[in-house]
Amino acid sequence: MTSRAKAKISEVLVILGTVLFVSGTMWYLRGELLSEQILGIGALALIFVGVGASTTKAKQ
Repeated sequence: MTSRAKAKISEVLVILGTVLFVSGTMWYLRGELLSEQILGIGALALIFVGVGASTTKAKQ
């Protein structure tokens, strides 16, 4: 796997985590999610952003 492909994957992970976090927040504010569900979505979003950011940071 080339470094360019790894960089794209890390960018996609960061974007996916951000979209998941924002959409989960919007669903919670509209009353479509319970507080127990938003905790899981937030944790998953944090994992995606963390892995994507650390992959980008390690590459530099």
